[in-house]
Amino acid sequence: MTAEPRRLAVVLARYHAGPGAPPGIEPAAFARSCLADTYEVLADLQEVSAGISGPPELAELLWPGDQLFAELSIRDLAGQASAHFDELVVVPGDVPDLPGLVLAKMFKVLHRMELVVAPERGGRGCAALGVRLGTPDRLPELDLDLDPATLIARAGSSRTARSPDWHRMRTPDSVNRLDPGLEGWDETRALLSGRSLGAP
Repeated sequence: MTAEPRRLAVVLARYHAGPGAPPGIEPAAFARSCLADTYEVLADLQEVSAGISGPPELAELLWPGDQLFAELSIRDLAGQASAHFDELVVVPGDVPDLPGLVLAKMFKVLHRMELVVAPERGGRGCAALGVRLGTPDRLPELDLDLDPATLIARAGSSRTARSPDWHRMRTPDSVNRLDPGLEGWDETRALLSGRSLGAP
């Protein structure tokens, strides 16, 4: 019987929502609330370890047993994680309302793919990136602000796939894409309390 893959999902704090803070909202507070909500999405995944890659002060956001990683490149993070995990999904810290289902689908296809990309809806970057671990020496340098086609080309493998897209909080009007009907993103919701939200 084949063992279940050991899975890890990590929020990369350097991709933060500060530039996307709407008028009247302090950028650092907006970045932190979005990061906290993004991490909670990962922490709620079943049979997946979660963590944050960022400065030491972010350790206070972690649930017991989850891990704070140093601010590493995606390639170096994958190399470090490969000692204990088989699959890694990384997300920027600016996707507070990302559905866990998007990440679950990425993990589902990683058993047969080497790289899976969730495109950024309405933008040119990525909302999430999944890699199969064990061959970090072959993993190119990757950047979540690059467009999916470029990332896939850099991977140099035919075993790549795209998953459902999602939006990021990268510009002040991005908050209009937040759906008040979706569960979660409590910290960001509270920070934006009183504003009219929801995609038109």
